[in-house]
Amino acid sequence: MIPAAWFKGGHPERFAAGLLLIAYMISVLSAPYRVAGVIVGDAAADFVLTLIFGHMALNGNRWWPVAMTAVLVLTLMVHVAVGLAPELDHRADISARIGLGVLTVSCLFAGVFERWLAGERPASETIRALGRVSAP
Repeated sequence: MIPAAWFKGGHPERFAAGLLLIAYMISVLSAPYRVAGVIVGDAAADFVLTLIFGHMALNGNRWWPVAMTAVLVLTLMVHVAVGLAPELDHRADISARIGLGVLTVSCLFAGVFERWLAGERPASETIRALGRVSAP
């Protein structure tokens, strides 16, 4: 779904796709580092994503950053729950965050689909058009 956002979405969707890829890389690299059962890199990446998408929701003209911010707030609540109750099973933490991650990417995909239905040109076509030189 992230490649669809990159190739078919507008500039906000491409920005979001890049952010989600960066967050995924941080998640993979930070998996072994835990404090009180919380994966520190995941929690930090989710916090930063929440701030960025919250800013997009308040200042942009798209609806999907609002939904994505709500899902990310729920993800932060999972991190807090694991930190407050470290006896929770690690599988419960991972399964909750996987489900919320799928919902996050689905919000982005729904935004791309909505822009496609509205007839907005993808950002990739705009960039390709800028690179073309017209003959005199």
